Amino acid sequence: MSDAPVTRLQWFIALTLGVVLSVLSWHGLLRDHDLNGGDTWPYFMPQKVVLAESLQKNEIPVWHHHTGLGYPLLAESQAGVFYPTNQVLYRWLDVNRAYYASIVLHYALAFVFAWRFVRSQKVSHGASLLAALIYVYGWFPARISLEWSIIGGVWLPLTLWITHEFLQRPDAKLFAALATSLGIHLLAGHFTLAFINQLCLVMYGLLRFLLAPAETRPQLRSFAMVPAAVLISLLIGAAQLLPSMELKQVSQRDDGQETQRAFDPGYGHMPPLYLSQLVASWTWWHTPEIRLQRGLLHLPGSISSDTNAVEAHFYLGLIPLCLIATSLFQRRQPATVEIQRIWWILGIAAVVYATGWLLPVTRYFPGFSYFMGPGRYTIVATLAGAILAGLALDRVARTSGRAILMAAVVGGLTWFDLGWSTRPIADAVQVPDIWSHRSDSWIREYFGSQPLHSTRLLSSGPNVANVFGTSAVPQYLGIGPAVYFSDAFDLATDPADDRFLSKEQLEKLQRLAVTHVLIDQRLQEEDMVEAVKAGPDPLLNQIWGSPYTPRYLYALRETGQRLSTDPETALTAWKCTSVTSSSLTIDVELSAPATVILRDLMYPGWSAYIDGAAVKTVSTDPLVRQVAMSAGQHKLEWKFQSASVLAGMSVSVMSLLVLWAIALWPRRKENEPTS
Repeated sequence: MSDAPVTRLQWFIALTLGVVLSVLSWHGLLRDHDLNGGDTWPYFMPQKVVLAESLQKNEIPVWHHHTGLGYPLLAESQAGVFYPTNQVLYRWLDVNRAYYASIVLHYALAFVFAWRFVRSQKVSHGASLLAALIYVYGWFPARISLEWSIIGGVWLPLTLWITHEFLQRPDAKLFAALATSLGIHLLAGHFTLAFINQLCLVMYGLLRFLLAPAETRPQLRSFAMVPAAVLISLLIGAAQLLPSMELKQVSQRDDGQETQRAFDPGYGHMPPLYLSQLVASWTWWHTPEIRLQRGLLHLPGSISSDTNAVEAHFYLGLIPLCLIATSLFQRRQPATVEIQRIWWILGIAAVVYATGWLLPVTRYFPGFSYFMGPGRYTIVATLAGAILAGLALDRVARTSGRAILMAAVVGGLTWFDLGWSTRPIADAVQVPDIWSHRSDSWIREYFGSQPLHSTRLLSSGPNVANVFGTSAVPQYLGIGPAVYFSDAFDLATDPADDRFLSKEQLEKLQRLAVTHVLIDQRLQEEDMVEAVKAGPDPLLNQIWGSPYTPRYLYALRETGQRLSTDPETALTAWKCTSVTSSSLTIDVELSAPATVILRDLMYPGWSAYIDGAAVKTVSTDPLVRQVAMSAGQHKLEWKFQSASVLAGMSVSVMSLLVLWAIALWPRRKENEPTS
């Protein structure tokens, strides 16, 4: 047991070790390497490009014009528009350097905060460093392409530490720090780990209240303040939450939509038999068949939902597991009985939920039904295992009398064990520089030469084509407008598919105003398309890991026009003159009054202005924006003016100001005279 105060030297050691381990793990990202694989390029980089370009222009990136027919970037949340480190890094660094600097920074911070929280659990300094190593490098590297995972990895131990301190000595500043930290985690977007974090805090406080001895038991009032901090954090995170709630109401996750079938809360569960990876992760669990998901779906006890090895990954290291196992047969130290019970309960509960078995019940409760990935609850189980291993190491070290030496040896062996076990299933790897090839891309050069906002590309690899500066379908979104999950966007991108450029698909492409097709093989019949250019593309080929494979770009001979009129003959000329993250300006010339039709997504918040005057929109189809216009030359402006964005920002700022004003307000001491 360790109740010794934490010294500055210990803080320095933990911080230094956290930075060193992060740099050793991801040193390539700080030099000339990029991540490739998983969601890095299909999902996060296209978002970060828009984020960086907007922030460097001092704009709030509320809309993404290039994915599909556009979508509310802020509302989708995973860009983390208001997250503090994003606001700094993406303003001052190149987009890929900012992305990787954020990863390295969060790995280091997660290690330090995990160490500090474990110290609060009566674990010695050396054993706490081992626990932080298990937590950070046991759970997160396998999920390296999922940026939100390591961001959540920072806030879980930090908020647990603040909660622990608050329960011991209730204080207004600690309460404000807890609510603020939870609110900042919400600003990072992707709310799954934020919800797990909130749930873990409440359960930790409840178990402390129920299991602690009477002399150290937190007051009921103190425990009640923990869920109160969670509620206040929702106000602090309103700048992100309100736009996301608005999107959810019109998304595939809205219960009233037929597209609800596209959302499966059970996806990403951990089959119970997969728990054997704890003792045999280096055997057949990491064979190609398992890594490609199929093997997991047929294990005994698995639910019917899909999953994969990354979502189901849960590994603590063999030596830490042995330490935990031996502690079961040792006499428990009275001073740590409460802590062990708390973390056994939380760890087992997290593992059980990760199997997906409880979904038939929890799907009726708010929060549980909003998110996929039950396997993500193993983040709590990993932290629990790390704490239990730290406590066990302390018991063994006391017997041998060589605590620091044992922690160093066990930590070193566990570091290699975790890296060896995680590497085969990691969903992304460090590869030589990809981003620098962007300036050499002939595909990007071609679309850069086309009239502004006039092209839309059908391409395999959803969203990747966004980095060429053009709109592209099909799209890949975790949560998006429901129409994107409808039959209109069920598009074939492989010439081997019978539907590819069939009559039915061509009709869909015309409706979506697709102008070009990008594929990896030559078309034999080109009556429907016109060849533009072919050859390896320096950027796209690096992303796909095939440097010499030619890419074929075709223009469709018959396309739906990005901007048209009803009647068609009324349109004389049009030109898009300006595109920002929240607006679109088009010069239109009509020979007669007409309805001007722009084939971009009509989403709540888009308003039309003709020659500076607001006009009523007449859109009934979510795939187009329509407005009536008189004959002549006009300037048509579409502006995204979402009330949820303005309201959310106002609530966030006011909540922070009021919370900290109350927390810092001078208080009269109890023994001070009142008159």
